[in-house]
Order: sequence, then C-alpha cells, then structure tokens
Amino acid sequence: MKKNNLKFFAQLLIAILLFTACSNGDDTPEENLLLEIGQEYQGGIIFYLDDSGEHGLIAYQSDLAEAPWGCVSYPDLPSTPIAQNNGIGFGEQNTLAIINFCDEPNIAARLAYTLDGNGYADWYLPSIDELALIYENRDFIGGFPDLSDPNNIFIYASSSEGLASEDGNGGFYYLSYFVCDFSDTTVFPNARKILTSKINSTRVRPIRSF
Repeated sequence: MKKNNLKFFAQLLIAILLFTACSNGDDTPEENLLLEIGQEYQGGIIFYLDDSGEHGLIAYQSDLAEAPWGCVSYPDLPSTPIAQNNGIGFGEQNTLAIINFCDEPNIAARLAYTLDGNGYADWYLPSIDELALIYENRDFIGGFPDLSDPNNIFIYASSSEGLASEDGNGGFYYLSYFVCDFSDTTVFPNARKILTSKINSTRVRPIRSF
C-alpha cells in the first residue's frame, strides 16, 4: 500500500510539473489578440496596421485644445526645414524635431507630446498622411464634433511642415504647415490636404504607435 501511495504521489507531481511547464510556455492573451482597424487598444483606437498585423498606429479618442504649429516670430523665422516628412511612420520624428526647435509652450506638437492620457505618455502629432488615415477612419475612432455643421470648419493639425517661401532677398522661410480639413463641406472643393500659416491654430488629435 505504501509503495502504491508513493507511486501515486510521484505521478501526481510529474503531472503538476508538466502542467506548469505547458502553462508557462503559453502565449499571453494579448500576444494571441487579433488586431484590427477600429479596435480599442492601448489607450485609443487602432486606425492603421502594418503588413505584420502586429504593429500600427492608435488615435486618441478626443481632441486637445486648438493650437498653432508655432515659431514663426520675426526675426527668428525658420530659414531651414524642420519637419517635412509627410509619410506614415514619421509623425513622432516630426514632433520631436518641432519641440527641439521651438520652445513655445502651447504649440500643437508640444500639446500632443506632453499628453499623459489613458495610461500612456508617448503620444505625438501625426504626419499629414497619418492624419489623412485618421480622417478615413473617423467613424471608428469617434470623439469628433458634428462635421456636418455648416457654420463651422474643422481643420486638424499635422506635424508636416509646408513648402519654402521666398523672402524677396534670395532667401527662403518656412512659414506654413499641412493640415487636413475634416469638414463635410471642405473649404476648398475636393481638397482636404491643404497648407496654412504656422500662426493659425487648428485642432489637435494625438496618436501613438505600438
């Protein structure tokens, strides 16, 4: 009987060890999670996934205060480009370039960069192409005003700097930035991606990557 008990406990111990080993090797639920556009995830809503389906971009679910792009005060106008990347994946790089150049406190890039929201503190201002994707997926993301209101226009800031303007003396200044018109009726017919002066305040919708 004693020998049988020892055999039983030995088999039980082996079973427990095997179960523990298998459990430790399992993927976590988050690793097994199938991600998709419009899904609530890591502080916001997914609006872009790369080809792997494991990485992408998340939009915050509300706007911050309206703010200008900043740093166009005379005589310190920017005579060299600061953040002219337009593509997907460049919003963070643009944002860092802007805040390193411009020490004004309430500019759009700084509002996004200093946001600590929904448990995450790595938000930034989207590039113009990232902002266009936010517009395309606005119904999934939510938190927007009534974009059909004919009495208002809804212009959102990107971190993508505009083109150079001649100063009349053979030099150039960078006085504009790209914005996206989210209004149902656009200011310029059939044009959502437009340029505006860096002194103009527009809506700020932060994003983050994962």
